[in-house]
Amino acid sequence: MMQEGGADMICDVSTIVNTEGAQVALEGCLESVELACDIEVIKASVSGSIANSGGVLVLEAEVSAEIKTSCARCLKEIVMPLDFDFSETLVLSGQETDADADSVIFFEGTEIDVGEIAINNLLLNVSTKYLCRDDCKGICPKCGKNLNEVSCDCDFFEIDPRWEKLKNFK
Repeated sequence: MMQEGGADMICDVSTIVNTEGAQVALEGCLESVELACDIEVIKASVSGSIANSGGVLVLEAEVSAEIKTSCARCLKEIVMPLDFDFSETLVLSGQETDADADSVIFFEGTEIDVGEIAINNLLLNVSTKYLCRDDCKGICPKCGKNLNEVSCDCDFFEIDPRWEKLKNFK
């Protein structure tokens, strides 16, 4: 059972935390979450389940999201799809586990914020650079025009100052 509110997607695991093999389904949405200064999640749907396996809880989920960012070459605002699966091991705080402490997420009580876990996985799955299209020409470094929309007549021929005296050589 999920409760939604903002970036929170709270899942109640009280019915499975002490029952080996039990599982609970989860489904929810995250809306308008800023991941970085130039990447915003417009909407992300999260679906999956949390199952009790050997005394620990295993969260397996699919994320389907749309992110808004800027093209790395021309700075045009773009919306890109982002789909991925993730799996996390959840352990009740204070509980002994064979798993490496760095590879588990500890929780307290009977509620788990799946939204926070999904946001952390979104951060791991976004790229550092997105393009509006594969053949994006970018922006002219001299005049600043978007070269996808117009061409410019800027002269990019520059003589290296170390060789400039040779242009007068006859």
